[in-house]
Amino acid sequence: MGVERMRSIVVAGGDTRDVWLCQMLRDRGYHVRGWGLEAEGVPPYVPADPAPDVVIGPMTGIGSDGGMQTINGTVTLTRDVLERMGTGGLVAAGLIGSRVMEWCRAIGIRTVQYRLESSFMWLNAIPTAEGAIQAAIGRSGKTLFDRPVGVIGFGRVGMVLADRLSRYGARVVVFERLIEKRAMARALGHPAYPLEVTPRPHLDGVFNTAPAPVLNASWFHGSGPEWIIDLASIPGGLVPELAMSESMRMKYQQILSIPGKVAPIRAAEIVWETLGLVLEEEWDDGKPIGSANWGRNGGFPL
Repeated sequence: MGVERMRSIVVAGGDTRDVWLCQMLRDRGYHVRGWGLEAEGVPPYVPADPAPDVVIGPMTGIGSDGGMQTINGTVTLTRDVLERMGTGGLVAAGLIGSRVMEWCRAIGIRTVQYRLESSFMWLNAIPTAEGAIQAAIGRSGKTLFDRPVGVIGFGRVGMVLADRLSRYGARVVVFERLIEKRAMARALGHPAYPLEVTPRPHLDGVFNTAPAPVLNASWFHGSGPEWIIDLASIPGGLVPELAMSESMRMKYQQILSIPGKVAPIRAAEIVWETLGLVLEEEWDDGKPIGSANWGRNGGFPL
Protein backbone atom coordinates (compact mmCIF):
# COMPACT_ATOMS: atom_id res chain seq x y z
CA MET A 1 0.00 0.00 0.00
CA GLY A 2 1.54 3.31 -1.06
CA VAL A 3 2.14 6.21 1.29
CA GLU A 4 -0.33 8.35 -0.63
CA ARG A 5 -3.09 5.86 0.27
CA MET A 6 -2.93 6.47 4.03
CA ARG A 7 -4.01 10.09 4.16
CA SER A 8 -7.50 10.02 5.67
CA ILE A 9 -7.60 9.89 9.49
CA VAL A 10 -10.51 10.12 11.93
CA VAL A 11 -9.67 11.05 15.53
CA ALA A 12 -12.33 10.24 18.14
CA GLY A 13 -11.46 12.62 20.93
CA GLY A 14 -11.66 11.82 24.61
CA ASP A 15 -9.67 14.82 25.88
CA THR A 16 -7.61 17.84 24.89
CA ARG A 17 -4.72 15.72 23.60
CA ASP A 18 -6.98 14.51 20.78
CA VAL A 19 -7.79 18.09 19.77
CA TRP A 20 -4.06 18.80 19.48
CA LEU A 21 -3.55 15.51 17.63
CA CYS A 22 -6.12 16.61 15.03
CA GLN A 23 -4.37 19.93 14.52
CA MET A 24 -0.92 18.33 14.41
CA LEU A 25 -1.99 15.84 11.74
CA ARG A 26 -3.77 18.58 9.78
CA ASP A 27 -0.57 20.63 9.77
CA ARG A 28 1.34 17.61 8.44
CA GLY A 29 -0.95 17.41 5.43
CA TYR A 30 -3.31 14.60 6.42
CA HIS A 31 -7.04 14.76 5.75
CA VAL A 32 -8.30 14.75 9.34
CA ARG A 33 -11.82 14.65 10.71
CA GLY A 34 -12.80 14.92 14.37
CA TRP A 35 -15.32 12.54 15.89
CA GLY A 36 -16.94 13.78 19.07
CA LEU A 37 -14.71 16.85 19.34
CA GLU A 38 -14.20 20.29 17.85
CA ALA A 39 -10.77 21.35 16.61
CA GLU A 40 -10.11 24.53 14.68
CA GLY A 41 -9.78 23.87 10.97
CA VAL A 42 -10.79 20.21 11.31
CA PRO A 43 -14.18 19.12 9.89
CA PRO A 44 -16.43 16.81 11.92
CA TYR A 45 -16.86 13.15 11.06
CA VAL A 46 -20.15 11.25 10.98
CA PRO A 47 -20.37 7.50 10.21
CA ALA A 48 -22.21 8.21 6.94
CA ASP A 49 -19.09 10.00 5.62
CA PRO A 50 -16.58 8.15 3.42
CA ALA A 51 -14.65 5.66 5.52
CA PRO A 52 -11.18 6.76 6.67
CA ASP A 53 -7.93 4.86 6.27
CA VAL A 54 -7.17 5.23 9.98
CA VAL A 55 -9.34 5.56 13.09
CA ILE A 56 -7.59 6.79 16.25
CA GLY A 57 -9.82 6.24 19.28
CA PRO A 58 -9.51 7.84 22.71
CA MET A 59 -7.04 6.79 25.38
CA THR A 60 -9.96 5.41 27.42
CA GLY A 61 -10.44 2.90 24.63
CA ILE A 62 -13.02 1.39 22.32
CA GLY A 63 -15.59 -0.85 23.99
CA SER A 64 -16.55 -4.30 22.73
CA ASP A 65 -19.69 -2.73 21.28
CA GLY A 66 -17.59 -0.11 19.49
CA GLY A 67 -18.57 2.63 21.94
CA MET A 68 -16.10 5.46 22.58
CA GLN A 69 -16.40 8.16 25.23
CA THR A 70 -15.59 11.48 23.58
CA ILE A 71 -15.61 15.11 24.65
CA ASN A 72 -19.11 15.46 23.17
CA GLY A 73 -20.53 12.15 24.39
CA THR A 74 -20.59 8.55 23.21
CA VAL A 75 -19.94 7.64 19.58
CA THR A 76 -19.88 4.13 18.12
CA LEU A 77 -17.44 2.51 15.73
CA THR A 78 -19.63 -0.01 13.91
CA ARG A 79 -18.69 -3.06 11.89
CA ASP A 80 -20.16 -1.30 8.86
CA VAL A 81 -17.57 1.50 9.15
CA LEU A 82 -14.78 -1.07 9.54
CA GLU A 83 -15.93 -3.04 6.50
CA ARG A 84 -15.98 0.14 4.43
CA MET A 85 -12.42 0.87 5.61
CA GLY A 86 -11.46 -2.55 4.29
CA THR A 87 -8.30 -4.60 4.34
CA GLY A 88 -5.20 -2.55 5.12
CA GLY A 89 -6.92 -0.04 7.37
CA LEU A 90 -5.76 0.79 10.88
CA VAL A 91 -7.61 1.17 14.18
CA ALA A 92 -5.69 2.48 17.20
CA ALA A 93 -6.84 3.39 20.72
CA GLY A 94 -5.82 3.08 24.35
CA LEU A 95 -7.52 -0.31 24.45
CA ILE A 96 -9.80 -2.10 21.98
CA GLY A 97 -12.66 -4.36 23.03
CA SER A 98 -12.56 -8.04 22.11
CA ARG A 99 -15.46 -7.98 19.63
CA VAL A 100 -14.03 -5.00 17.74
CA MET A 101 -10.69 -6.81 17.65
CA GLU A 102 -12.44 -9.83 16.13
CA TRP A 103 -14.11 -7.65 13.50
CA CYS A 104 -10.77 -6.07 12.60
CA ARG A 105 -9.03 -9.45 12.30
CA ALA A 106 -11.80 -10.79 10.07
CA ILE A 107 -11.65 -7.75 7.78
CA GLY A 108 -7.86 -7.47 7.74
CA ILE A 109 -7.55 -4.20 9.65
CA ARG A 110 -4.39 -3.64 11.70
CA THR A 111 -4.90 -2.71 15.38
CA VAL A 112 -2.73 -0.93 17.94
CA GLN A 113 -3.59 -0.69 21.65
CA TYR A 114 -1.42 2.10 23.06
CA ARG A 115 -1.86 1.21 26.70
CA LEU A 116 -0.37 -2.24 26.07
CA GLU A 117 2.68 -0.88 24.27
CA SER A 118 5.87 -0.58 26.32
CA SER A 119 7.05 2.35 24.19
CA PHE A 120 3.89 4.31 24.99
CA MET A 121 4.06 3.54 28.69
CA TRP A 122 7.64 4.77 28.96
CA LEU A 123 6.99 7.95 27.00
CA ASN A 124 3.72 8.63 28.84
CA ALA A 125 5.38 8.14 32.24
CA ILE A 126 7.24 11.44 31.84
CA PRO A 127 4.26 13.85 31.65
CA THR A 128 2.50 11.69 34.25
CA ALA A 129 5.39 12.15 36.69
CA GLU A 130 5.79 15.86 36.00
CA GLY A 131 2.05 16.47 36.33
CA ALA A 132 1.96 14.53 39.60
CA ILE A 133 4.76 16.65 41.01
CA GLN A 134 2.91 19.79 39.96
CA ALA A 135 -0.20 18.55 41.78
CA ALA A 136 1.77 17.69 44.92
CA ILE A 137 3.35 21.14 45.14
CA GLY A 138 -0.02 22.78 44.61
CA ARG A 139 -1.73 20.56 47.18
CA SER A 140 0.86 20.93 49.94
CA GLY A 141 1.81 24.54 49.36
CA LYS A 142 5.41 23.48 49.96
CA THR A 143 8.41 22.67 47.84
CA LEU A 144 9.60 19.07 47.66
CA PHE A 145 13.22 19.88 48.45
CA ASP A 146 14.61 17.87 51.37
CA ARG A 147 11.22 16.36 52.14
CA PRO A 148 10.61 12.61 52.58
CA VAL A 149 8.22 11.45 49.87
CA GLY A 150 6.98 7.90 49.32
CA VAL A 151 6.42 6.22 45.95
CA ILE A 152 4.29 3.06 46.00
CA GLY A 153 5.17 0.81 43.08
CA PHE A 154 8.38 0.85 41.07
CA GLY A 155 7.16 0.17 37.57
CA ARG A 156 7.63 2.62 34.71
CA VAL A 157 5.76 5.54 36.28
CA GLY A 158 7.18 4.87 39.73
CA MET A 159 10.73 4.72 38.38
CA VAL A 160 10.43 7.94 36.36
CA LEU A 161 8.63 9.69 39.22
CA ALA A 162 11.31 8.69 41.74
CA ASP A 163 13.98 10.02 39.38
CA ARG A 164 12.19 13.37 38.91
CA LEU A 165 11.53 13.74 42.65
CA SER A 166 15.20 13.14 43.38
CA ARG A 167 16.13 15.87 40.92
CA TYR A 168 13.90 18.22 42.91
CA GLY A 169 15.89 17.29 46.00
CA ALA A 170 13.19 15.16 47.62
CA ARG A 171 14.20 12.20 49.77
CA VAL A 172 12.43 9.39 47.93
CA VAL A 173 11.34 6.21 49.73
CA VAL A 174 10.04 3.35 47.59
CA PHE A 175 7.43 0.77 48.66
CA GLU A 176 7.22 -2.26 46.41
CA ARG A 177 6.02 -5.87 46.73
CA LEU A 178 8.55 -7.44 44.38
CA ILE A 179 12.03 -8.12 45.73
CA GLU A 180 13.69 -7.51 42.36
CA LYS A 181 12.10 -4.07 42.00
CA ARG A 182 13.10 -3.14 45.55
CA ALA A 183 16.65 -4.11 44.60
CA MET A 184 16.37 -1.90 41.48
CA ALA A 185 15.22 1.02 43.62
CA ARG A 186 18.11 0.53 46.02
CA ALA A 187 20.56 0.28 43.13
CA LEU A 188 19.30 3.69 41.98
CA GLY A 189 19.82 5.18 45.43
CA HIS A 190 16.36 4.97 46.98
CA PRO A 191 15.57 3.23 50.29
CA ALA A 192 13.03 0.51 49.48
CA TYR A 193 10.59 -1.40 51.69
CA PRO A 194 7.82 -3.98 51.31
CA LEU A 195 4.32 -2.51 51.29
CA GLU A 196 3.49 -4.09 54.63
CA VAL A 197 6.56 -2.81 56.51
CA THR A 198 5.90 -1.50 60.03
CA PRO A 199 6.64 0.98 61.31
CA ARG A 200 6.97 3.00 58.15
CA PRO A 201 9.49 5.81 57.92
CA HIS A 202 8.06 9.31 58.30
CA LEU A 203 6.70 10.67 55.02
CA ASP A 204 5.37 14.13 54.15
CA GLY A 205 3.47 12.77 51.17
CA VAL A 206 2.91 9.65 49.06
CA PHE A 207 2.35 8.92 45.38
CA ASN A 208 0.66 5.63 44.54
CA THR A 209 1.38 4.12 41.13
CA ALA A 210 0.33 0.53 41.92
CA PRO A 211 -2.92 -0.50 40.12
CA ALA A 212 -4.15 -2.51 43.10
CA PRO A 213 -5.99 -1.75 46.41
CA VAL A 214 -2.84 -1.03 48.44
CA LEU A 215 -3.94 2.16 50.22
CA ASN A 216 -5.48 0.77 53.39
CA ALA A 217 -6.27 2.48 56.70
CA SER A 218 -2.64 2.31 57.84
CA TRP A 219 -1.75 5.03 55.31
CA PHE A 220 -4.39 7.43 56.66
CA HIS A 221 -3.83 7.46 60.43
CA GLY A 222 -2.90 10.72 62.16
CA SER A 223 0.86 10.24 62.04
CA GLY A 224 0.79 9.21 58.37
CA PRO A 225 1.59 11.36 55.32
CA GLU A 226 -0.11 14.74 54.94
CA TRP A 227 -1.27 13.93 51.41
CA ILE A 228 -1.65 10.91 49.13
CA ILE A 229 -1.90 11.31 45.36
CA ASP A 230 -3.17 8.24 43.52
CA LEU A 231 -1.99 7.91 39.93
CA ALA A 232 -3.26 4.37 39.37
CA SER A 233 -5.91 3.83 36.73
CA ILE A 234 -9.55 3.15 37.68
CA PRO A 235 -10.49 1.93 40.24
CA GLY A 236 -7.23 3.22 41.74
CA GLY A 237 -5.25 2.09 44.75
CA LEU A 238 -7.75 2.88 47.53
CA VAL A 239 -9.31 -0.09 49.32
CA PRO A 240 -13.11 0.06 48.75
CA GLU A 241 -14.06 0.28 52.44
CA LEU A 242 -12.28 3.65 52.74
CA ALA A 243 -14.21 5.29 49.91
CA MET A 244 -16.42 7.29 52.29
CA SER A 245 -13.87 7.81 55.07
CA GLU A 246 -13.52 11.40 56.27
CA SER A 247 -9.81 10.96 56.98
CA MET A 248 -9.37 9.73 53.42
CA ARG A 249 -11.09 12.78 51.96
CA MET A 250 -8.76 15.14 53.79
CA LYS A 251 -5.60 13.49 52.46
CA TYR A 252 -6.46 11.57 49.30
CA GLN A 253 -6.62 12.73 45.69
CA GLN A 254 -6.97 10.50 42.64
CA ILE A 255 -5.71 12.05 39.40
CA LEU A 256 -6.44 10.31 36.11
CA SER A 257 -5.21 10.98 32.56
CA ILE A 258 -2.59 13.48 33.71
CA PRO A 259 -0.77 13.81 30.35
CA GLY A 260 -3.92 14.88 28.52
CA LYS A 261 -4.65 17.48 31.22
CA VAL A 262 -1.29 19.07 31.99
CA ALA A 263 0.66 18.48 28.75
CA PRO A 264 -1.87 17.84 25.95
CA ILE A 265 0.48 18.88 23.14
CA ARG A 266 3.18 16.47 24.26
CA ALA A 267 0.53 13.83 24.97
CA ALA A 268 -0.65 14.11 21.35
CA GLU A 269 2.93 13.76 20.11
CA ILE A 270 3.37 10.64 22.24
CA VAL A 271 0.33 8.99 20.63
CA TRP A 272 1.74 9.62 17.15
CA GLU A 273 5.29 8.66 18.13
CA THR A 274 4.03 5.38 19.60
CA LEU A 275 2.13 4.57 16.45
CA GLY A 276 5.30 5.13 14.45
CA LEU A 277 7.37 2.99 16.79
CA VAL A 278 4.87 0.14 16.83
CA LEU A 279 4.40 0.05 13.09
CA GLU A 280 8.02 0.94 12.24
CA GLU A 281 6.70 3.50 9.85
CA GLU A 282 8.78 5.79 7.69
CA TRP A 283 7.85 9.48 8.00
CA ASP A 284 6.83 10.41 4.49
CA ASP A 285 7.56 14.12 4.94
CA GLY A 286 10.84 13.69 6.79
CA LYS A 287 9.81 16.00 9.63
CA PRO A 288 10.48 14.98 13.25
CA ILE A 289 7.69 14.81 15.79
CA GLY A 290 8.77 15.58 19.32
CA SER A 291 11.93 13.59 19.97
CA ALA A 292 11.33 11.31 16.98
CA ASN A 293 13.29 11.58 13.75
CA TRP A 294 13.18 8.10 12.28
CA GLY A 295 13.90 7.00 8.75
CA ARG A 296 12.92 3.34 8.64
CA ASN A 297 12.02 1.46 5.50
CA GLY A 298 8.98 -0.72 5.17
CA GLY A 299 6.40 -1.02 7.92
CA PHE A 300 2.92 0.41 7.72
CA PRO A 301 2.86 3.71 5.77
CA LEU A 302 0.93 6.63 7.17
